[in-house]
Amino acid sequence: MNAVLLSVDAFHQETIPLDTVKIFAEAVKEAGIPVRTHPAWLGDQEQENKYNRKTKEILDGFSRMGIEPSEGNIIFPSGNALTYLKEYFDPSALPVNPYIEKEDDIRSICLEPDGTVLGGNIYYSDIIEILEGYAPLKG
Repeated sequence: MNAVLLSVDAFHQETIPLDTVKIFAEAVKEAGIPVRTHPAWLGDQEQENKYNRKTKEILDGFSRMGIEPSEGNIIFPSGNALTYLKEYFDPSALPVNPYIEKEDDIRSICLEPDGTVLGGNIYYSDIIEILEGYAPLKG
């Protein structure tokens, strides 16, 4: 591992306690691993809304710990975002999702808290074996 990006914003912190994330962030930092926050913005970082205000408040707390933010992501109108945040999106002008990647062109991986990744689990298999054995589902 060469860096950690922490998903911290108004959305992730609805289900993940912020104190726990801060304890983890401090441990990562003390271990000498580069760590940054990686927020999700509704609209863009400059758009004024209750979610972005809360995200900025959360990021300020991490900045005081010496952990700075990346640019983050813009929330795309699909799935739960389109269901629960529909008032922020124009349904007649939904853009193409820029975050969809080709499933056979892996450039990064995301580990679930239970160790699940790409159809395997790092608690039971070596990550290299999982990557070598990965075969994307065919339509």
